[in-house]
Amino acid sequence: MFLYKRKGVYYLKYFNEFEQKEKRVSTRKTTKKEAIEFISELKNTLKPKPVITQISLQDFEKEYMEYVKLRCAAEYVRTVQVSFNMLRQFTGNELINSFTYPLLDRFFSETYKRTKQGARTYHIALRSAFNKAVQWHYLPENPFAMIKLPKIPKNNPVFITETELNAILENVKNTALRDFYTFSFHTGMRLSEVINCKWSQVDLSEAIIRVTNTEEFTTKGKTERIVPINKTLMSLLQRIYPKVMDISRQQYIFNNHGFRYNADYISHKFKDAAVKSGFTKVHFHNLRHSFASNMVKRGVPIFSVKELLGHKAVQTTMIYSHLTVDSLKEAVKTLETNQ
Repeated sequence: MFLYKRKGVYYLKYFNEFEQKEKRVSTRKTTKKEAIEFISELKNTLKPKPVITQISLQDFEKEYMEYVKLRCAAEYVRTVQVSFNMLRQFTGNELINSFTYPLLDRFFSETYKRTKQGARTYHIALRSAFNKAVQWHYLPENPFAMIKLPKIPKNNPVFITETELNAILENVKNTALRDFYTFSFHTGMRLSEVINCKWSQVDLSEAIIRVTNTEEFTTKGKTERIVPINKTLMSLLQRIYPKVMDISRQQYIFNNHGFRYNADYISHKFKDAAVKSGFTKVHFHNLRHSFASNMVKRGVPIFSVKELLGHKAVQTTMIYSHLTVDSLKEAVKTLETNQ
């Protein structure tokens, strides 16, 4: 490359390796400094494009699943797998570089009609997966980035009081399951976190539970945190503390003959009890919402709730902020005088 000036304007002469020919182009600049800046920008446009490797959806799915299994929580891995399953059922095992906007738009439109939240979940998981496909040179660009889903109206999280929890627990026959649900209500821990929680994570003398990452389990976002033990929870843990335990204390707090509980079984049993108790819209995850909501209603700062829940960003915790407003309104009402 070299510059030359003609009639006050700098021109660039260079050899284009991709077209295999010499080219001349005007920089449209009158100063050498500006012309050099033009060359720098031009070089970026002349960088060779990566060679795109063709791969089928099934082969890419297999490779990507191996990738996320090593880096993400089991719950997210299941979400990604379901998302791929739904996409494959719709498209078949085609080459992923054949996915067009109309095809994917139909997939999400049909999914949205059936399940709005499902469409949103699949979109997030698949868009992230196909970002990796671009990085791995399977695609020049991510086709899922063009898809825009209708916004889902956000409802305030459903939560229950301790009295309502006790009403639900009356329909739970299994004592161990009742303890499991009580533990979840008073810790706000995710289902996967409770299932994988071991006695080694419990410090009764300090009254804390450490939610940690292990070789067997990774928390969502890989973040570790401490959850304090209140009086109700302390009483429960002291009651179920094993009489005989290995020195490493690697026994699961809640177990079925030494084995971890199945997440679907735990959720299903809780939902059954909730329905029998008249709480048709309450699911297991609402215990986590209840933990947060009840604290916010009692004046606990949002940032403290964020840390207890293990949220990465406070924006996630802000779904409970309306409760703070409600509490403030009630507080102001106390200033009213009887007329």
